[in-house]
Amino acid sequence: MSMPNILPNPAIALSAALDPFAALPPDPLVAALPKADIHLHQEWSPRLDRVLARRERRPPYDWQAWARDLMANSPPGMARLTRLSKVFPAPREADEPENFIARIEDMLCEAAADGAIFVEVRFGNDDALRPELMAIFREAERRAQAKYPALRAEAVYILVFTFEAELLERISTAALGLAREGLTGIDMLYAPYDTEADWTLAYQLAQRAADAGLGITVHAGEFSMANITAALRTPGLTRIGHAIYAAEDERLLDLLAQSGATVECCLTCNVVLGAVASYETHPIRTFVAQGIPVALCTDNPVQMCTTIGREYALAHALGFSPADLLGFTQNAIRAGFTTPARRAELLARIVIA
Repeated sequence: MSMPNILPNPAIALSAALDPFAALPPDPLVAALPKADIHLHQEWSPRLDRVLARRERRPPYDWQAWARDLMANSPPGMARLTRLSKVFPAPREADEPENFIARIEDMLCEAAADGAIFVEVRFGNDDALRPELMAIFREAERRAQAKYPALRAEAVYILVFTFEAELLERISTAALGLAREGLTGIDMLYAPYDTEADWTLAYQLAQRAADAGLGITVHAGEFSMANITAALRTPGLTRIGHAIYAAEDERLLDLLAQSGATVECCLTCNVVLGAVASYETHPIRTFVAQGIPVALCTDNPVQMCTTIGREYALAHALGFSPADLLGFTQNAIRAGFTTPARRAELLARIVIA
């Protein structure tokens, strides 16, 4: 296939030998930029362990050692993703409401400390059945704003199509009901999602979500071309998580560009899980060259040993200018699942020279 002509960028030489967990040289200009993270999973157990470890004055679980072992001993793709949800350093019984608030506050403050002005947190599993979910989330946002007044946060719910039908219906109905309490979006993921799936049910649920005023994003194309075309047909879709393999096929790349969907790019996660071989080979520059809106995101920052500030620093090392990085923030906020008033307020803070 004929791919877009991407000229070599001398800055990319930095990334060829860059360790996935390397600390990048600080750049005050990049550090000071307003940022946004719209693909951020709650990582309930890893994040709670971090909060409890700080409280108990003990070392938290060593995720860097875990991630290095993952890369060394698990084949790239679904095998690594499957291991992602197998380690629970903090037990479920410790996730009582006050600790729940503390770990969400920790997520928001970590992002805000790196300059994030907008963050979306993805909840899942049976969280939608917690009647106090949105109240807890807003309390965590309030506490984070006491330290970082510029921060704005929203909650998104991820529907993973592995539950048996009755439970999936209960969870999806509960999640859609949360729209009345402030939930702003739905994420959809078929597991395993490296093979083609029947999207009939996803389309039905997406239509219900769109009718309820919720934004729609999907996970697709991280480890194969499977489901990219189907995902782009989802009712109400405005975003897609990863979409790595769309860059492998000119037709898919054109479909993605024509859809207008914003790609949630998670550089470190894509390298650690093996969706791409290195930062250098990530298709983010291909997406940009095609006019596809890109947002920089962290995905699972505790387990991937990254932060939103580090993701922006990586993109800068790949040759993106500060103006480009501000453009990514602008893309994220424009595609963000939030109120028109919040979106206007946030965009007004971003000035691109």
